[in-house]
Amino acid sequence: MRPALHATAVRQHGIFTRAQALRSGYSEREVAALTRPDGEWAVVRLGVYCERSLLAPLGLSAKWLLKDHAAALSSRRPAILSHDSAARVLGIATLDTSTPASHLTLFGPRGSRTNSGLTRHRDLLPLCVERVDDVLTTSYARTAIDIARWHGYRHGTVAIDAVRRLGVPRSDLEAELARMRHHPHIARARVALADSDPGAESVLETLGRELVASLDIGDVDTQFAVRIAGDRVVWCDIRVGCHFFECEGRLKLVPVARGGVAQESPEDVVWKQQARRTDVCAEGFGMSRIVWADCFEPGWERARERLLREYAVTVARFGRTPTPEQLEFAANHPRRRATTLWTSEFCAAA
Repeated sequence: MRPALHATAVRQHGIFTRAQALRSGYSEREVAALTRPDGEWAVVRLGVYCERSLLAPLGLSAKWLLKDHAAALSSRRPAILSHDSAARVLGIATLDTSTPASHLTLFGPRGSRTNSGLTRHRDLLPLCVERVDDVLTTSYARTAIDIARWHGYRHGTVAIDAVRRLGVPRSDLEAELARMRHHPHIARARVALADSDPGAESVLETLGRELVASLDIGDVDTQFAVRIAGDRVVWCDIRVGCHFFECEGRLKLVPVARGGVAQESPEDVVWKQQARRTDVCAEGFGMSRIVWADCFEPGWERARERLLREYAVTVARFGRTPTPEQLEFAANHPRRRATTLWTSEFCAAA
């Protein structure tokens, strides 16, 4: 790539437009050759390209992020990344959709239109925005509310849990709901916020909490502290009565170098999980395991039947309520997490 165009691409997350290539000295014939199916440039979106070698190491989410940047770059009107696109830029954990797309919000009468994997939304309300590497997105709170409106309750609960975990106060989400009270499908977002819980530390924990709530066996608590052997404190994901539901995803076994979170070998991780389970259950609790497949059909109903049986065994052994001492200990040892503090830099019309 010629130096002038390379400098432009570096400033734009590796992408550039056809017009920019022509201004950098490429001819129409050269651009046509470079963008052939076997050419050096890959088409990210109509009229927007990147070097094909850039795409090779990218995962699906990263490729969509590139499409998001391309959508904003090629927009003929001022536009802000929103919905799923904003979530990708802001690092908000979300549930994958069956129809992934890029999303832009522009100023104008409310309405949405989807074409070629890009949905353009219009809104007359002023938007609170975030700036990330010179890219404007809707705010954390607005992004989560929009995902709930667009994709529904389950996706919305996951997104709202995620932004609350990052440190967004509930009051900011409620303020967005109040401002958007006449927007389509706002009821979905209202229910998702009511059922949200910042104690969910992953998408799986949000889905696991939904599964446990469907059992209708009592109030669901998250991040319950237990003192175990050696005067150590551990926090269990989900609790109903004297029974814990631990959400165990495969990422806990995958090393960081391969995209997981494991700092040790899979064998050591599993061994420590088993020891932890033994120590917790020795304090008068039962425990169940929830994995990803349990949260979707056809595993959902089988998981519900298994969890109900395991919960019944715990009730028979330990009763329905932890001891006053255990409840007091948990109340005095809330889970402390480092939150990503955020502030919206300014509000502007989309």
